[in-house]
Amino acid sequence: MKRYTSLLLVFFLSFSVSFADEIAFEKNATWAEVKAKAKRENKMIFFDAYTAWCGPCKYLEKNVYTDAGVAAYYNHHYISVKFDMEKGEGIELAKEFSIDSYPTLLFFSADGKLVHKYIGATDVTGFISLGENAADPAKQYIMMKEQAAGLLLTDAAFAKWAFQADRLQDVDKGAIIRAYLAGKKDILSNKDVAITALLQAPELTEIQLSYLSNNPARIGELFNLTTEQITSLLYKRIFNQAMVVYQRSNQQIDSFSSVIKKYIPTNYEYAVKDLLFKEALRADKNISKATGLLLEYLDDRKSTTSIEAIAGWFEEFSAVIDKENAQRLINKLARYELQESDEGKEYCLYLIQMSCYTTIGDIAEAKIYALKAYQAVEIPAEYKDMLKVTWGFTD
Repeated sequence: MKRYTSLLLVFFLSFSVSFADEIAFEKNATWAEVKAKAKRENKMIFFDAYTAWCGPCKYLEKNVYTDAGVAAYYNHHYISVKFDMEKGEGIELAKEFSIDSYPTLLFFSADGKLVHKYIGATDVTGFISLGENAADPAKQYIMMKEQAAGLLLTDAAFAKWAFQADRLQDVDKGAIIRAYLAGKKDILSNKDVAITALLQAPELTEIQLSYLSNNPARIGELFNLTTEQITSLLYKRIFNQAMVVYQRSNQQIDSFSSVIKKYIPTNYEYAVKDLLFKEALRADKNISKATGLLLEYLDDRKSTTSIEAIAGWFEEFSAVIDKENAQRLINKLARYELQESDEGKEYCLYLIQMSCYTTIGDIAEAKIYALKAYQAVEIPAEYKDMLKVTWGFTD
């Protein structure tokens, strides 16, 4: 009899979950009450930190939390709760957990200890994987961070943690990486250490930076890169170093320039333009100013700035440019003459024009430039595939 009762209970629970087509978030519960319930039921906590205006938060609410598979997994394994970070108790919780990006998804152990963190939205499959990783001590971000700080991770695991720390905007990332690299006799000893030094370290020592800039062949060997790719990678590494020095000096341009001139003097003109554009876009958040700088760069015929460089800058704000500024670029690009150094990069011009026409709603004209880019001889395969899927082009 007892066996059949158990079977009926399992059936009942399964039946209930199958009809619970959304995550069962706690209603009107305080954070203390949620923690008490989790401890009592020996369940982990899923904590959704959201705001009313957050688009990705609404995506999760509508498309992910209402999925039957998501509901079945989270309702079985977690006590789930949502807090608006701009209302009620959420205001203090945002301070307690240093939350300033949304959505921030936190995972706590049954005894209320933060063990995992994720910023941003994800799809159904990714969200279930997120819950599974949060329950696995070997994959929990906070556990990995503790091991990284204690220099207990392998080089491969440390590189993986560093990428996660960057995505999560972890304020401790720089200090942990600095200590890690200080213990390495050769920061190009293997690919994993090199990845951390080149891509994740906010700042390197002068000795470390000089070593990287003096060993491009070793970098190329580790990552199987072309000379052009090595140059680009080293530029980004040195530019990021110069930006750290620039910010530390209260944005003194001379501080920035000193780093650029020391390591990549031939890129000085480009680097200053890069700095001005990024400051307009990121620090000032001024789309009109950023557009104006691109127009200046396009006008400067004495400059060595290529259309590929212009396209790179444009890509940084293509998702947020408005109709007025897109039209300004359209007018300028219609009269733009490609330079000799732009040979083979014509597709960059066409892609900018395609994007601008899309922004102003002229889809017919956008498709014309999309086709020009698609037919360009030297367009990279990944761009061509993107155009093929987006516009339905065929060879």
